[in-house]
Amino acid sequence: MNSSGETTRGNTGTAENGRDLLPLVNLDQAHSPQKVMAHGDLLRKFVAGEEFKPIHMRIGIMGACNMRCNFCNFHSPNEEQFYDLFSFKDSLATGKAVTLLTEFAANDGRAVTFCGSGECTIHPGYAEICRAGHDAGLRIGLITNGSRLGRPAIAECVAATHTWVRIGLNAGTEATFNSITRDREHTFASFIGAVGRLREAAVAPDFRIGFNYVITAQNYREILEAARVARESGAHYVRFEPEFYSALGHETIETVMSEVAESLTEAAALSTDAFEVSIPKLDRGPMDQVETVEGDFERCHYSRFVTAVGADGNLYPCPQVHLNSRYLIGNVVEQGYEEVLDGGPRAAWEASNPRRTDLCKSCFYRPQNELLELLHRGQVKLDEALGAYALEVPSTLHADFI
Repeated sequence: MNSSGETTRGNTGTAENGRDLLPLVNLDQAHSPQKVMAHGDLLRKFVAGEEFKPIHMRIGIMGACNMRCNFCNFHSPNEEQFYDLFSFKDSLATGKAVTLLTEFAANDGRAVTFCGSGECTIHPGYAEICRAGHDAGLRIGLITNGSRLGRPAIAECVAATHTWVRIGLNAGTEATFNSITRDREHTFASFIGAVGRLREAAVAPDFRIGFNYVITAQNYREILEAARVARESGAHYVRFEPEFYSALGHETIETVMSEVAESLTEAAALSTDAFEVSIPKLDRGPMDQVETVEGDFERCHYSRFVTAVGADGNLYPCPQVHLNSRYLIGNVVEQGYEEVLDGGPRAAWEASNPRRTDLCKSCFYRPQNELLELLHRGQVKLDEALGAYALEVPSTLHADFI
């Protein structure tokens, strides 16, 4: 991936599997892995080896979900050993979630993304939690299946407090959507209308709402149709990525990559000034059961800037490894965020994990970690990098969501 956020082909593509035919598409601004460059103050501390606190928290307040997507990593038999602490019964009480976000904001926190193992918007206190976080000064993002965005309480909350929303699309027709998700709430039909209304009603001047599409053997023929649905809905963008949560990575669509590439090229042509088609990475490997180490970096630097909290109340280094007992740092709901962060548990974890371990071999945040590694080694000079970034990206969209 280059400095502008463009995807680059790996060296494994061949004409036979079609992967070398995949279109080169710019990442939409909101998802650029280079956004850490907007934080010169933190980067100077990082390079100097000084301490600083994470500014972005990714949190799951519910283990339960009202859908059951057939590619969901939390229900995949191939990932059972990965998410050994996952339970659909876990849920953070509203009051405790409010306290946690307030503490996070008081400890240099700037942004929170609601995501996690379940569907956050079905939490009975979602609107109250978001409003409290917003009142504390936090910017709010949401990754959702979209089923509750048309409900007045959620829609009003999102419009008033959220910076961005990303919705799982995963099909180009309602029949396939229902088959993949087991949805019973007519969610797919609601996208046309609800998304556009939220875009128009949102208070945040840089509000963005868009779709994510996981390409699988079941839906790869609906890529172009999905892009059209996304554009018609009034979304800012749609991004496509392969199924990778099943411990099989892109192998599930390996035999049809030529057809996938052709569809993505057609979908990319639908981009306009008001609608983006994004393709982050189609060569992503599986999360678990993998031997090859991806990325030229020895330590996880990304977890210095971003942290994750599971619906079990525990703090983890990042979303990729949350709900895995080997990466549990401490319970921020029971012990308090500041105590876990500064009182020893996080420092103890950092000391016990000096090198990447087997569960981090296919790091989702490889571009961020490789950039930080180069800065850490001094192979890229910070002042030069900051100057180049300022010229290339005068204003970073959603900078605090690193």
